[in-house]
Amino acid sequence: MPIYVHRYVTCAVLLLVLATFAHAPTVAEEVRTIPVGQRQLFLDATTIQEIDGLHSTMHSPTKRGAVLKPDVDSDGSRVQTYGTIPMWSPEENIFRMVYMAFPMENHNQIGAALATSKDGIHWTKPNLDQGVTVRGSSRNNRVFVERDLRWGDNALFNVIYDASDPDPGRRYKGLLGVNGRFPVVSGDCIHWTKSADVRIPSGDTSTLTYDEDRHRYLAILKSSSKYGRAAALSVSTDFDQWSNPRLCFSTDDQDQQIALDVIRQRIQDPRLATPLFVDPEPTDDFKPPKGHIPTWRAECYSLSVFPYEGVYIGLPMIYYPTGLSLPDRNNTVGFHHIQLAMSRDLTDWKRLGDRKAFIAPSAVDNGLTGVFDRQQLMPPSRPLVMGEELWFYYTGFKTRIPPYTRNSDGSPRDPSSLTAHEQADLEDGWAAICLAVLRRDGFISLDAGEEEGTLLTTPFILDGNSLRINADAESGSIIVSVLDEAGQTIAVSEPVTGDHTRAALRWSSGDLKKAQGKAVSLRFTLRQTQLYSFWYE
Repeated sequence: MPIYVHRYVTCAVLLLVLATFAHAPTVAEEVRTIPVGQRQLFLDATTIQEIDGLHSTMHSPTKRGAVLKPDVDSDGSRVQTYGTIPMWSPEENIFRMVYMAFPMENHNQIGAALATSKDGIHWTKPNLDQGVTVRGSSRNNRVFVERDLRWGDNALFNVIYDASDPDPGRRYKGLLGVNGRFPVVSGDCIHWTKSADVRIPSGDTSTLTYDEDRHRYLAILKSSSKYGRAAALSVSTDFDQWSNPRLCFSTDDQDQQIALDVIRQRIQDPRLATPLFVDPEPTDDFKPPKGHIPTWRAECYSLSVFPYEGVYIGLPMIYYPTGLSLPDRNNTVGFHHIQLAMSRDLTDWKRLGDRKAFIAPSAVDNGLTGVFDRQQLMPPSRPLVMGEELWFYYTGFKTRIPPYTRNSDGSPRDPSSLTAHEQADLEDGWAAICLAVLRRDGFISLDAGEEEGTLLTTPFILDGNSLRINADAESGSIIVSVLDEAGQTIAVSEPVTGDHTRAALRWSSGDLKKAQGKAVSLRFTLRQTQLYSFWYE
């Protein structure tokens, strides 16, 4: 496809990259070992030795809209995953997904529920008949850990499927409770038990993932920093004993400066829904004070972390509070951006895409009904790999507080004052689970326009029979040269054209036989092309 840079967030990194690699190590000085089949992305400097005439672009996934809505009576007006994604059951050939359902008129009826799907898009809510009465009926899809637990204590968050566990009764894992988390397990995603009487400290959001590379579980918990909400990390190797949480991600001074422009642009954009409460814009020398309710700043509301091709990718949920919530003034309203970050050690994080939104709130200029992700967006624990695509299931909220319940002065809103469009929007529901789709490895690309650009990789040991690339060269071409330790050319590929997620290189001169087990670098020559990754098999 043609390169339309204006569709994406473009990072002006060329000069920075050139400066970074002006003194890059030679092949003889440093050689990496890359596992066979591990894709090498261009998220940080590790893969790049020299670059010329290329720029970096962050790509946002394409939204597919709400795929799981509050459409049965027991759901109430709000369904929410808390990071849970669809889990494939090989025994039944279906996806399972646990979500929380919120009949807001009775908090004692808020609880966990199960949905199933064959394709990840069309969902069924089976009648499990677990004896949980909601709105006068027990014919529903509710699940629970302990029958007597009520909202708060019964919150089943962050469910994952762990195929590596030798005990089939423990392969579904989750965290239980709003204020603090207890590890829970299940063999069928319906009948749950506590795995250990261990309470992991956390606020009301968290995510959970299994780190396949290091055989450990990562719980990302709600904590705090000088700028408010932040993320902490707790680690376990057996899912029962957990390390003391440590702060692993927070907003910083740069985020606070950016927040002023982000909020200002948001409330001035007629296409976007303005939060109900907006405090006066602060002065130019404004510095957010410490505390949990100031507005016009940036907080990390939650963080999702997942291993991906040898690195960790983070999806920080950045919260931009615009105003104190009236009349109580004990919280705030605002909106969220899901941003993109990466780390190699879960301590030092590189923010990607100039800290712009990876997944942003949707506009309402074409109508209100059906647009759930207009203010609050909660990221998935990780994307679902579907062939050559990454599917992001995130929760979208129309508003931070229940919609159409208050006026802008905090007084209760008269239901009879709703317009026909507002009434239809209210009946549509408050929150739903939405889907956005990205090409495999499609987070960041290195791009060339009409002028040719080149990339020289850092050296690595070649231990495969073929090289593959993920690139969009539909309007251009890409040629790959293999260089030895002395910088001499071993092989040159035929030009690759077209849009490919796993193109196998063919050689116009030379081949890889002489390079087996030796240190090599790759030189990519691009024209009108976006390069996402490379690897060998």
